Amino acid sequence: MDTAATIRDWLRVVLASRPDLTVKRWASEARVAPSTIHRAMGPNYQFVTSSKTLAKLATAAGVAPPDATSTEPQIVEADFLPIRYEVGAGSWQEITDTQTFFGVGTVAPDPAFNGFAQWLERVQGDSMDREYRQGDLVHVVDAIGLGYAPRHGDHVVLVRRRMDGGEMERTIKEVVRRKDGATEFWPRSTNPRWNSPITLIDGLATDDTTEVEVEGLVIGSYRPRR
Repeated sequence: MDTAATIRDWLRVVLASRPDLTVKRWASEARVAPSTIHRAMGPNYQFVTSSKTLAKLATAAGVAPPDATSTEPQIVEADFLPIRYEVGAGSWQEITDTQTFFGVGTVAPDPAFNGFAQWLERVQGDSMDREYRQGDLVHVVDAIGLGYAPRHGDHVVLVRRRMDGGEMERTIKEVVRRKDGATEFWPRSTNPRWNSPITLIDGLATDDTTEVEVEGLVIGSYRPRR
């Protein structure tokens, strides 16, 4: 069994053996992002979770870490990037242990981001239709792995979670940095339904009903003809 599969199985066993332990609670007690756990449990995740992070998770859960010795990122070699998600505001999805695979797009990894996970997401809906149309593929780089800090004018994949992490919404937004230090994430849409931003102050969302995280940096897009 490869290292990523060993870690994935370990995460699932720990959660199954601790009915009181949700992903959100485990992440909070280990002081890691919930997406660190969610993504590592996905069968198509390209990276191996670091030994430091695994040690923090193990300590928080009161168990031994998995027998996974690799400490370096491991990337699945591929000529073209996988389409890992559909992204669109207003579409809440139940989080499961399995990740839907939407195929492979004719977009190659960007060598400027070698060493960081890259993938494609298929645009759904019109919340960013001034920039991306329905069916466009956006090229995304792992923002957490990059240590990315939102920069004015960037486009990012924003993930919102609710129901104790059981449901999530993936949406593309444009970063707007305000003079007062707040960060806003704006739709760019012709639809008046999407006319207000998601706002973070000191890294926390002003809407306390959902957990908000920048999961990806959008570095390009592709419009399939067929």
